[in-house]
Amino acid sequence: MSQIDYSGNPNQRTPCVLVLDASGSMGEVTSTGRTRMDELNLGMNALEASLRQDDTALVRVQLAIVSVGGPGNDADVMMDWTDATNFDAFSIRCGGYTPLGKGLKIALDLVEESKASLKAAGISYTRPWIMVISDGEPTDPDKEWQEAVTACISAQMAKKVEIFAIGVEGANLSKLGEISNKPALMLAGMKFEELFVWLSSSLSAASRSRPGENVQLPSTDPWRNVGI
Repeated sequence: MSQIDYSGNPNQRTPCVLVLDASGSMGEVTSTGRTRMDELNLGMNALEASLRQDDTALVRVQLAIVSVGGPGNDADVMMDWTDATNFDAFSIRCGGYTPLGKGLKIALDLVEESKASLKAAGISYTRPWIMVISDGEPTDPDKEWQEAVTACISAQMAKKVEIFAIGVEGANLSKLGEISNKPALMLAGMKFEELFVWLSSSLSAASRSRPGENVQLPSTDPWRNVGI
């Protein structure tokens, strides 16, 4: 668990874990001439830029990143909890399979670690988010996937976390939809940049709310495939 120094910034926090598919299929070249992974990495740059334009989000939003697949062909923490003001986008490489169930379990553990750290520091927080982006379906053993699904749904029912599932072209939306109490949404084309700008705006809105308060999020139309 990363040790964030809260002494210089006692603001309320909004934690968000990004669970990013880095499997081999993300290396497929798209109509833009770039791979899906290239487009996702450009989206991460857009997320950083958008956060840096929002003074409130910079001091209130926290991010962690879990990669699923990649050169190591495993699910692992790529970036531990980091305040938005210290977030520098970096490139993710793809390869291997999609152990998404394992990645989700890691993300849920990160959420609980974040809440424990914030409580210990006397920092209030809004409900954490987990945002899942995948272009395939899980390759975990069925038992591990079902355990992850049960853990995700239980955490949402207990109001411990909000989970958003986003499918990239080719994704099994019905499978992705199993992990969230909200419908899984399909990304239109390769609109990763629009998706991550929306994420920044949404986290900013959440960070301005009081704990437990309902938040009106921006429209998903700029990036969502409305034909799905």
